[in-house]
Amino acid sequence: MRFLTCLIALVLTVDSVNSMEPIVEFPPSMYQAGSDGVTPAVNKLPSRLDYVYRAREGKYKFCHHPCLIEFKGLLYCAWSNGEIGEDEPGQRLVISSSGDARNWTEARTLLAEQQVKTYEKCVFVASGFLVWQEKLVAFYTITPGKNFHEDTALYFSESSDGKVWSDPHRITSGFYINPPVVLSNRRLMMGGEYVSERERKQMRSKLIYHDGGSLATGWTVTKIDEGDLTRIGYAEPNFIQREHDVLGLFRNYTGRLLVSRSTDLGQNWSALMDSGIPDSTARFATGNLPGGQRYLIGNSLHKKFDRRALIVSVSSNGGKSFENCWILRDEPANKRFEGQHKMDGWQYPHGYVWKELLLVVHSVNKEDVAISAVKLEDLQTVRKD
Repeated sequence: MRFLTCLIALVLTVDSVNSMEPIVEFPPSMYQAGSDGVTPAVNKLPSRLDYVYRAREGKYKFCHHPCLIEFKGLLYCAWSNGEIGEDEPGQRLVISSSGDARNWTEARTLLAEQQVKTYEKCVFVASGFLVWQEKLVAFYTITPGKNFHEDTALYFSESSDGKVWSDPHRITSGFYINPPVVLSNRRLMMGGEYVSERERKQMRSKLIYHDGGSLATGWTVTKIDEGDLTRIGYAEPNFIQREHDVLGLFRNYTGRLLVSRSTDLGQNWSALMDSGIPDSTARFATGNLPGGQRYLIGNSLHKKFDRRALIVSVSSNGGKSFENCWILRDEPANKRFEGQHKMDGWQYPHGYVWKELLLVVHSVNKEDVAISAVKLEDLQTVRKD
């Protein structure tokens, strides 16, 4: 009972004249910064660190947007891979596989050489995986050389064996870096960005959903009231389904994630509000754990663009409140190679539950790809305030 009284409702939404319901809650001291003034003063999770890819001389030196999935007994990891810096022409989409989450095959381009030639002056950005209709599906953004070119769009390719992939199929215009979230009715939710100069003057977040059947058709665009657009650069939306709604979280420049909710599985959204959850302005990951738990993984730090640590927050009640958080990675990390937009730190995570582990794949300094493996039993501890 004492713990419950410590929870604070950070955002309220009016669902009717006589009802106010909290969107997200957590203990007031949970994210309080420690001695560095940036990183929450919380315990560190025990974890195992393995590398999927390491940059070196004579090799591609930019890695970002990694994602994981299991398909036919193997784990697959895909990421954006550039020669020197971020979002430079020739940036490719690469893939690696593993049977044990520790030893990974040599990275290779996801698409065949002839397929890549069609887009040789473009930039490929990994957007995640999905297993759909017994095929492995890779989503990715293709942009003609700059992020907000009006021809930037979301594509997918599919494979029956993880080796041979179909030609790119265009879904919709926009810039996407997060994989689809599968809701309870099998609806797919994805969040990205509008890209044309005209559109971005009026809206930033482009939310889409898909209901059953072929991924080549059936995608619907929904809207959200974002309020002051000057606080939003990349929104990079991500979602958590709860018992009675879907929670949407959004990156922005305020220092805290913005939040919205949908009570009709993503068709309509409440106006963006402050969640109170610290964020240093970076991609974050959301997902489900066994037993109804939900997780949020990101740079939940108190300094803009500071990515010195990754924080794992866990909810034991299906996402209504986050009761505990831990440091996943905070070892010193410094880039070895210069390049456009390169940045020190542990960043851009994606989580995947595999066997008795939560596997968190992330980029390191935007030049390596690594996996932090956490035992699920170590995420069961409830915070006691």
